[in-house]
Amino acid sequence: MKCKGFFLLLVVAATGGVLVSANLPSGWRSWKYSRAIERGQGENLSYVLLDRGVTVHSENQFADLRLIDDLGQETPYDLRLRITPPAEPVRVAAQIRENSFARGKFTQVIVDLGARPGFHNNLKVETPEQDFINWVEVGASDDARAWRIVKARAPISRFRKENLEGNQTVRYSENNARFIRLRIQKAAGQFEVSGVDVYFSKAADPEAAWESEIALTQFASPDAGGDSAETRWTVDLGSDGIPVSRISFETSQSKFYRGVRILHSADGKEWEPGGGGQIYRYAEAGKPEESLRVSCYQSWGPRYWRVEVLNANDAPLAEAHLALEMSQRYVLFHPKENRSYRLIYGNFRATRSQYDLARTLRIEPNDKLAWLRLLDEEQTSNYADPRPFTERHPNLLWIALGLAVVLLGSAAVRAMRTAEPPAQEN
Repeated sequence: MKCKGFFLLLVVAATGGVLVSANLPSGWRSWKYSRAIERGQGENLSYVLLDRGVTVHSENQFADLRLIDDLGQETPYDLRLRITPPAEPVRVAAQIRENSFARGKFTQVIVDLGARPGFHNNLKVETPEQDFINWVEVGASDDARAWRIVKARAPISRFRKENLEGNQTVRYSENNARFIRLRIQKAAGQFEVSGVDVYFSKAADPEAAWESEIALTQFASPDAGGDSAETRWTVDLGSDGIPVSRISFETSQSKFYRGVRILHSADGKEWEPGGGGQIYRYAEAGKPEESLRVSCYQSWGPRYWRVEVLNANDAPLAEAHLALEMSQRYVLFHPKENRSYRLIYGNFRATRSQYDLARTLRIEPNDKLAWLRLLDEEQTSNYADPRPFTERHPNLLWIALGLAVVLLGSAAVRAMRTAEPPAQEN
Protein backbone atom coordinates (compact mmCIF):
# COMPACT_ATOMS: atom_id res chain seq x y z
CA MET A 1 0.00 0.00 0.00
CA LYS A 2 2.83 2.35 0.84
CA CYS A 3 4.40 1.72 -2.55
CA LYS A 4 1.08 2.31 -4.25
CA GLY A 5 0.60 5.61 -2.40
CA PHE A 6 4.10 6.71 -3.32
CA PHE A 7 3.42 5.81 -6.96
CA LEU A 8 0.24 7.92 -6.90
CA LEU A 9 2.20 10.88 -5.54
CA LEU A 10 4.68 10.52 -8.39
CA VAL A 11 1.83 10.47 -10.90
CA VAL A 12 0.26 13.57 -9.39
CA ALA A 13 3.62 15.37 -9.35
CA ALA A 14 4.28 14.43 -12.96
CA THR A 15 0.79 15.52 -14.00
CA GLY A 16 1.25 18.81 -12.19
CA GLY A 17 4.51 19.34 -14.06
CA VAL A 18 2.70 18.83 -17.36
CA LEU A 19 -0.01 21.29 -16.39
CA VAL A 20 2.46 24.09 -15.62
CA SER A 21 4.89 23.61 -18.48
CA ALA A 22 4.73 24.25 -22.20
CA ASN A 23 6.91 23.79 -25.26
CA LEU A 24 7.87 26.94 -27.14
CA PRO A 25 8.84 27.15 -30.83
CA SER A 26 12.56 26.69 -31.47
CA GLY A 27 13.24 30.41 -31.89
CA TRP A 28 11.76 31.20 -28.47
CA ARG A 29 13.18 28.44 -26.27
CA SER A 30 15.40 30.89 -24.36
CA TRP A 31 12.36 32.40 -22.61
CA LYS A 32 11.74 30.65 -19.28
CA TYR A 33 8.08 31.53 -18.76
CA SER A 34 4.94 32.10 -20.78
CA ARG A 35 1.24 32.80 -20.35
CA ALA A 36 -1.39 31.84 -22.87
CA ILE A 37 -3.87 34.61 -23.73
CA GLU A 38 -7.56 33.87 -23.98
CA ARG A 39 -9.02 34.17 -27.47
CA GLY A 40 -10.84 37.38 -28.35
CA GLN A 41 -13.71 38.21 -30.65
CA GLY A 42 -12.63 39.56 -34.04
CA GLU A 43 -9.58 41.73 -34.63
CA ASN A 44 -10.34 44.72 -32.36
CA LEU A 45 -7.45 46.36 -30.57
CA SER A 46 -6.94 44.25 -27.45
CA TYR A 47 -4.92 44.38 -24.28
CA VAL A 48 -3.72 42.20 -21.42
CA LEU A 49 -2.84 43.35 -17.91
CA LEU A 50 0.51 42.44 -16.41
CA ASP A 51 0.33 41.09 -12.88
CA ARG A 52 2.91 40.55 -10.14
CA GLY A 53 3.86 37.12 -11.52
CA VAL A 54 5.00 38.56 -14.85
CA THR A 55 6.81 41.39 -13.07
CA VAL A 56 8.78 39.04 -10.80
CA HIS A 57 9.92 36.73 -13.61
CA SER A 58 10.47 39.32 -16.33
CA GLU A 59 13.99 40.62 -16.91
CA ASN A 60 15.50 44.08 -17.46
CA GLN A 61 12.37 46.10 -16.72
CA PHE A 62 10.14 44.19 -19.17
CA ALA A 63 12.75 44.37 -21.95
CA ASP A 64 12.24 40.64 -22.56
CA LEU A 65 8.47 40.73 -23.10
CA ARG A 66 7.40 39.21 -26.42
CA LEU A 67 4.06 38.26 -27.96
CA ILE A 68 4.01 35.26 -30.26
CA ASP A 69 1.18 33.50 -32.05
CA ASP A 70 0.56 29.79 -32.44
CA LEU A 71 2.78 29.75 -35.56
CA GLY A 72 5.71 31.11 -33.56
CA GLN A 73 5.53 34.51 -35.27
CA GLU A 74 6.38 37.65 -33.25
CA THR A 75 3.49 40.08 -32.82
CA PRO A 76 4.07 43.83 -32.26
CA TYR A 77 2.72 45.30 -29.03
CA ASP A 78 2.77 48.58 -27.11
CA LEU A 79 3.43 48.62 -23.35
CA ARG A 80 1.71 51.46 -21.48
CA LEU A 81 0.93 52.63 -17.98
CA ARG A 82 -2.36 54.07 -19.26
CA ILE A 83 -4.70 53.23 -22.09
CA THR A 84 -4.81 56.91 -23.07
CA PRO A 85 -2.19 59.49 -22.05
CA PRO A 86 -3.22 61.92 -19.28
CA ALA A 87 -4.21 65.42 -20.30
CA GLU A 88 -1.45 67.93 -19.71
CA PRO A 89 -2.37 70.80 -17.35
CA VAL A 90 -2.86 74.16 -19.08
CA ARG A 91 -1.09 77.06 -17.42
CA VAL A 92 -3.05 80.31 -17.06
CA ALA A 93 -1.13 83.59 -17.15
CA ALA A 94 -1.15 85.09 -13.64
CA GLN A 95 0.18 88.24 -12.00
CA ILE A 96 0.21 89.07 -8.27
CA ARG A 97 -1.69 92.34 -7.57
CA GLU A 98 -1.59 92.25 -3.77
CA ASN A 99 0.66 90.58 -1.22
CA SER A 100 -0.26 91.81 2.25
CA PHE A 101 -0.51 90.70 5.88
CA ALA A 102 -3.47 91.09 8.24
CA ARG A 103 -1.67 91.22 11.59
CA GLY A 104 -2.50 88.27 13.80
CA LYS A 105 -4.67 86.68 11.08
CA PHE A 106 -3.39 85.76 7.62
CA THR A 107 -1.29 86.59 4.58
CA GLN A 108 -3.45 87.71 1.66
CA VAL A 109 -2.41 87.37 -1.97
CA ILE A 110 -4.59 88.48 -4.88
CA VAL A 111 -3.76 87.14 -8.34
CA ASP A 112 -4.97 88.70 -11.61
CA LEU A 113 -5.54 86.25 -14.48
CA GLY A 114 -6.29 88.89 -17.11
CA ALA A 115 -9.39 90.25 -18.83
CA ARG A 116 -10.35 86.96 -20.55
CA PRO A 117 -9.04 84.12 -18.43
CA GLY A 118 -9.66 80.52 -19.32
CA PHE A 119 -11.07 78.03 -16.85
CA HIS A 120 -8.81 77.12 -13.93
CA ASN A 121 -9.03 74.78 -10.96
CA ASN A 122 -5.66 74.48 -9.21
CA LEU A 123 -2.67 76.59 -8.22
CA LYS A 124 0.80 76.21 -6.78
CA VAL A 125 2.22 78.57 -4.19
CA GLU A 126 5.88 79.48 -4.77
CA THR A 127 7.61 80.24 -1.48
CA PRO A 128 11.13 80.25 0.00
CA GLU A 129 9.70 79.14 3.38
CA GLN A 130 11.49 75.96 4.52
CA ASP A 131 9.36 74.14 7.11
CA PHE A 132 5.64 74.76 7.45
CA ILE A 133 2.11 73.37 7.48
CA ASN A 134 -0.47 76.09 6.80
CA TRP A 135 -4.14 76.22 5.84
CA VAL A 136 -5.17 78.16 2.76
CA GLU A 137 -8.57 79.63 1.78
CA VAL A 138 -9.16 80.29 -1.93
CA GLY A 139 -11.69 82.84 -3.18
CA ALA A 140 -12.66 83.85 -6.72
CA SER A 141 -14.01 87.15 -8.05
CA ASP A 142 -14.80 88.83 -11.35
CA ASP A 143 -14.13 92.36 -10.05
CA ALA A 144 -11.87 91.89 -6.97
CA ARG A 145 -14.66 93.21 -4.72
CA ALA A 146 -17.33 90.51 -4.41
CA TRP A 147 -15.70 87.20 -3.50
CA ARG A 148 -17.04 83.64 -3.49
CA ILE A 149 -15.19 80.87 -1.70
CA VAL A 150 -14.09 78.08 -4.07
CA LYS A 151 -11.98 76.22 -1.46
CA ALA A 152 -12.68 76.91 2.19
CA ARG A 153 -9.61 75.13 3.54
CA ALA A 154 -6.68 73.24 2.07
CA PRO A 155 -3.21 72.45 3.46
CA ILE A 156 0.16 73.42 2.02
CA SER A 157 3.40 72.11 3.53
CA ARG A 158 7.14 71.59 3.30
CA PHE A 159 9.38 69.49 5.55
CA ARG A 160 12.85 70.61 4.50
CA LYS A 161 14.41 69.48 7.81
CA GLU A 162 13.23 65.98 6.94
CA ASN A 163 14.41 66.39 3.33
CA LEU A 164 10.80 66.28 2.06
CA GLU A 165 9.38 68.80 -0.40
CA GLY A 166 5.82 68.45 0.86
CA ASN A 167 2.95 69.89 -1.17
CA GLN A 168 2.22 73.47 -2.20
CA THR A 169 -0.60 72.74 -4.67
CA VAL A 170 -4.22 73.65 -3.90
CA ARG A 171 -7.15 72.33 -5.92
CA TYR A 172 -10.44 74.21 -5.95
CA SER A 173 -13.79 74.39 -7.76
CA GLU A 174 -13.44 75.00 -11.48
CA ASN A 175 -14.26 78.57 -12.57
CA ASN A 176 -13.17 81.28 -15.00
CA ALA A 177 -13.04 84.24 -12.62
CA ARG A 178 -10.43 86.90 -13.35
CA PHE A 179 -9.18 87.21 -9.76
CA ILE A 180 -8.04 84.59 -7.26
CA ARG A 181 -7.54 85.43 -3.58
CA LEU A 182 -5.40 83.35 -1.23
CA ARG A 183 -5.58 83.70 2.52
CA ILE A 184 -2.76 81.74 4.12
CA GLN A 185 -3.41 81.21 7.82
CA LYS A 186 -0.34 82.25 9.80
CA ALA A 187 -0.99 84.60 12.70
CA ALA A 188 2.60 84.91 13.93
CA GLY A 189 3.88 86.73 10.84
CA GLN A 190 3.60 87.13 7.10
CA PHE A 191 3.97 83.97 5.01
CA GLU A 192 6.41 84.78 2.23
CA VAL A 193 4.96 84.21 -1.25
CA SER A 194 7.25 84.72 -4.23
CA GLY A 195 4.80 83.62 -6.91
CA VAL A 196 1.55 81.82 -7.72
CA ASP A 197 1.18 79.50 -10.73
CA VAL A 198 -2.42 78.84 -11.86
CA TYR A 199 -3.51 75.87 -13.98
CA PHE A 200 -6.48 74.10 -15.50
CA SER A 201 -6.29 70.32 -15.27
CA LYS A 202 -8.87 67.70 -16.20
CA ALA A 203 -7.55 65.61 -13.31
CA ALA A 204 -8.02 68.23 -10.62
CA ASP A 205 -9.30 65.57 -8.24
CA PRO A 206 -6.16 63.90 -6.84
CA GLU A 207 -7.93 60.54 -6.70
CA ALA A 208 -8.76 60.79 -10.41
CA ALA A 209 -5.07 61.08 -11.23
CA TRP A 210 -4.28 57.59 -9.90
CA GLU A 211 -4.52 54.82 -12.43
CA SER A 212 -5.38 51.29 -11.39
CA GLU A 213 -2.81 49.90 -8.97
CA ILE A 214 -1.87 46.34 -8.12
CA ALA A 215 -1.50 45.50 -4.44
CA LEU A 216 1.91 44.04 -3.69
CA THR A 217 1.31 43.48 0.03
CA GLN A 218 -1.59 43.23 2.42
CA PHE A 219 -2.19 46.15 4.79
CA ALA A 220 0.33 45.67 7.62
CA SER A 221 0.83 47.08 11.12
CA PRO A 222 3.89 49.23 11.97
CA ASP A 223 7.15 47.79 13.27
CA ALA A 224 7.20 47.14 16.99
CA GLY A 225 9.02 49.60 19.26
CA GLY A 226 10.84 52.59 17.82
CA ASP A 227 10.71 56.32 18.49
CA SER A 228 7.25 57.84 19.06
CA ALA A 229 8.28 60.80 16.85
CA GLU A 230 7.86 58.54 13.82
CA THR A 231 5.88 55.43 12.93
CA ARG A 232 7.92 52.98 10.85
CA TRP A 233 7.18 50.05 8.57
CA THR A 234 9.85 47.77 7.08
CA VAL A 235 8.70 45.60 4.18
CA ASP A 236 10.50 42.74 2.42
CA LEU A 237 8.99 42.16 -1.03
CA GLY A 238 10.91 38.91 -1.46
CA SER A 239 12.21 39.98 -4.87
CA ASP A 240 14.40 42.73 -6.26
CA GLY A 241 12.55 43.17 -9.55
CA ILE A 242 9.26 44.81 -8.56
CA PRO A 243 8.61 48.50 -9.40
CA VAL A 244 6.83 50.00 -6.40
CA SER A 245 4.83 53.08 -7.43
CA ARG A 246 2.95 54.18 -4.34
CA ILE A 247 2.23 53.61 -0.66
CA SER A 248 -1.37 53.42 0.61
CA PHE A 249 -2.37 54.00 4.22
CA GLU A 250 -5.44 53.36 6.30
CA THR A 251 -6.21 54.71 9.78
CA SER A 252 -9.22 55.25 12.02
CA GLN A 253 -8.04 58.72 13.07
CA SER A 254 -10.43 61.46 11.93
CA LYS A 255 -8.12 64.52 11.78
CA PHE A 256 -4.42 64.63 10.99
CA TYR A 257 -1.72 65.90 8.63
CA ARG A 258 1.58 64.03 8.60
CA GLY A 259 4.69 63.97 6.45
CA VAL A 260 5.83 60.64 5.01
CA ARG A 261 9.40 59.59 4.22
CA ILE A 262 10.16 56.60 1.95
CA LEU A 263 13.47 54.73 1.78
CA HIS A 264 14.59 51.54 0.04
CA SER A 265 17.49 49.12 0.25
CA ALA A 266 18.97 46.25 -1.72
CA ASP A 267 20.21 44.42 1.37
CA GLY A 268 18.12 45.76 4.27
CA LYS A 269 21.17 47.55 5.71
CA GLU A 270 22.06 50.53 3.51
CA TRP A 271 19.04 52.77 2.88
CA GLU A 272 18.48 55.33 0.13
CA PRO A 273 15.67 57.91 -0.42
CA GLY A 274 12.73 56.56 -2.39
CA GLY A 275 10.26 59.44 -2.33
CA GLY A 276 8.00 61.11 0.18
CA GLY A 277 4.93 63.26 0.64
CA GLN A 278 2.10 63.76 3.07
CA ILE A 279 -1.14 62.14 4.18
CA TYR A 280 -4.08 63.97 5.74
CA ARG A 281 -7.72 63.83 6.69
CA TYR A 282 -9.97 66.70 7.77
CA ALA A 283 -13.49 68.00 7.20
CA GLU A 284 -14.46 71.01 5.08
CA ALA A 285 -18.04 72.22 5.50
CA GLY A 286 -18.98 68.78 6.77
CA LYS A 287 -17.40 67.08 3.75
CA PRO A 288 -14.38 64.84 4.42
CA GLU A 289 -11.14 65.72 2.65
CA GLU A 290 -8.37 63.16 2.67
CA SER A 291 -5.31 61.89 0.88
CA LEU A 292 -3.94 58.55 2.08
CA ARG A 293 -1.61 57.72 -0.81
CA VAL A 294 1.98 58.75 -1.40
CA SER A 295 3.81 58.21 -4.65
CA CYS A 296 7.42 57.06 -4.77
CA TYR A 297 10.09 56.98 -7.42
CA GLN A 298 9.63 54.25 -10.00
CA SER A 299 12.42 52.00 -8.73
CA TRP A 300 13.09 48.55 -10.13
CA GLY A 301 15.90 47.35 -7.90
CA PRO A 302 15.08 47.42 -4.19
CA ARG A 303 13.73 44.42 -2.34
CA TYR A 304 13.43 46.16 1.04
CA TRP A 305 11.30 49.24 1.75
CA ARG A 306 11.08 51.45 4.81
CA VAL A 307 8.23 53.94 5.28
CA GLU A 308 8.18 56.49 8.10
CA VAL A 309 5.23 58.66 9.13
CA LEU A 310 6.57 61.79 10.85
CA ASN A 311 4.55 62.38 14.01
CA ALA A 312 6.58 65.30 15.44
CA ASN A 313 5.00 65.94 18.88
CA ASP A 314 1.69 64.25 18.07
CA ALA A 315 0.75 60.74 19.10
CA PRO A 316 1.08 58.05 16.39
CA LEU A 317 -1.93 57.63 14.10
CA ALA A 318 -4.61 55.35 15.50
CA GLU A 319 -4.85 51.86 13.95
CA ALA A 320 -2.50 52.79 11.13
CA HIS A 321 -1.73 50.24 8.43
CA LEU A 322 0.22 50.35 5.20
CA ALA A 323 0.38 48.53 1.84
CA LEU A 324 2.73 48.79 -1.14
CA GLU A 325 1.36 48.93 -4.69
CA MET A 326 2.66 49.02 -8.23
CA SER A 327 1.18 50.67 -11.31
CA GLN A 328 -0.99 48.66 -13.66
CA ARG A 329 0.61 48.04 -17.07
CA TYR A 330 -1.20 47.37 -20.34
CA VAL A 331 0.10 45.35 -23.29
CA LEU A 332 -1.85 46.48 -26.38
CA PHE A 333 -1.85 44.59 -29.68
CA HIS A 334 -3.93 43.77 -32.77
CA PRO A 335 -4.84 40.07 -32.76
CA LYS A 336 -5.54 38.30 -36.04
CA GLU A 337 -8.56 36.17 -36.76
CA ASN A 338 -8.13 32.45 -35.97
CA ARG A 339 -4.80 32.96 -34.26
CA SER A 340 -3.99 32.29 -30.59
CA TYR A 341 -1.36 34.20 -28.66
CA ARG A 342 1.08 33.73 -25.84
CA LEU A 343 3.06 36.22 -23.76
CA ILE A 344 6.63 35.04 -23.12
CA TYR A 345 9.21 36.45 -20.70
CA GLY A 346 12.17 35.48 -18.53
CA ASN A 347 15.18 35.95 -20.83
CA PHE A 348 17.89 38.12 -19.29
CA ARG A 349 19.75 38.23 -22.63
CA ALA A 350 16.83 39.82 -24.49
CA THR A 351 16.95 43.52 -25.37
CA ARG A 352 13.98 45.84 -25.53
CA SER A 353 11.86 45.38 -28.64
CA GLN A 354 11.00 48.29 -30.95
CA TYR A 355 7.83 48.33 -33.02
CA ASP A 356 6.12 50.90 -35.23
CA LEU A 357 2.99 50.31 -33.17
CA ALA A 358 4.47 52.18 -30.18
CA ARG A 359 4.84 55.32 -32.34
CA THR A 360 1.69 55.06 -34.44
CA LEU A 361 -0.98 53.77 -32.05
CA ARG A 362 -3.55 56.42 -31.17
CA ILE A 363 -6.55 55.57 -29.05
CA GLU A 364 -9.61 57.82 -29.19
CA PRO A 365 -12.01 58.14 -26.23
CA ASN A 366 -14.76 56.23 -28.05
CA ASP A 367 -12.57 53.39 -29.31
CA LYS A 368 -13.63 49.94 -28.14
CA LEU A 369 -10.87 47.79 -26.71
CA ALA A 370 -11.06 44.12 -25.76
CA TRP A 371 -9.59 42.96 -22.46
CA LEU A 372 -8.10 39.46 -22.80
CA ARG A 373 -7.14 37.52 -19.70
CA LEU A 374 -3.71 36.05 -19.16
CA LEU A 375 -3.98 32.37 -18.28
CA ASP A 376 -1.78 30.55 -15.75
CA GLU A 377 1.96 30.91 -15.92
CA GLU A 378 3.84 28.00 -17.51
CA GLN A 379 7.51 27.13 -17.43
CA THR A 380 9.21 26.34 -20.74
CA SER A 381 9.70 22.57 -20.77
CA ASN A 382 12.13 22.70 -23.75
CA TYR A 383 14.02 25.66 -22.30
CA ALA A 384 17.44 26.40 -23.83
CA ASP A 385 19.77 28.50 -21.70
CA PRO A 386 20.86 31.49 -23.86
CA ARG A 387 24.29 31.78 -22.21
CA PRO A 388 27.39 30.56 -24.08
CA PHE A 389 28.64 27.08 -23.18
CA THR A 390 31.55 28.41 -21.09
CA GLU A 391 29.21 30.63 -19.02
CA ARG A 392 26.81 27.76 -18.44
CA HIS A 393 29.68 25.50 -17.30
CA PRO A 394 32.26 27.82 -15.69
CA ASN A 395 33.85 24.96 -13.73
CA LEU A 396 34.94 23.28 -16.97
CA LEU A 397 37.35 26.12 -17.66
CA TRP A 398 39.05 25.61 -14.30
CA ILE A 399 39.09 21.84 -14.81
CA ALA A 400 40.68 22.28 -18.23
CA LEU A 401 43.21 24.72 -16.79
CA GLY A 402 44.04 22.24 -14.01
CA LEU A 403 44.46 19.41 -16.52
CA ALA A 404 46.71 21.60 -18.64
CA VAL A 405 48.90 22.37 -15.63
CA VAL A 406 49.12 18.67 -14.74
CA LEU A 407 49.98 17.68 -18.32
CA LEU A 408 52.59 20.40 -18.64
CA GLY A 409 54.13 19.38 -15.33
CA SER A 410 54.13 15.73 -16.33
CA ALA A 411 55.75 16.56 -19.65
CA ALA A 412 58.42 18.62 -17.90
CA VAL A 413 59.23 15.75 -15.51
CA ARG A 414 59.51 13.25 -18.38
CA ALA A 415 61.74 15.61 -20.27
CA MET A 416 64.07 15.91 -17.29
CA ARG A 417 64.28 12.12 -16.84
CA THR A 418 65.08 11.35 -20.46
CA ALA A 419 67.55 14.14 -20.96
CA GLU A 420 71.04 12.84 -22.02
CA PRO A 421 73.78 13.12 -19.33
CA PRO A 422 76.54 15.62 -20.09
CA ALA A 423 79.68 14.16 -21.79
CA GLN A 424 82.67 13.44 -19.48
CA GLU A 425 85.98 15.10 -20.14
CA ASN A 426 89.09 12.91 -20.66
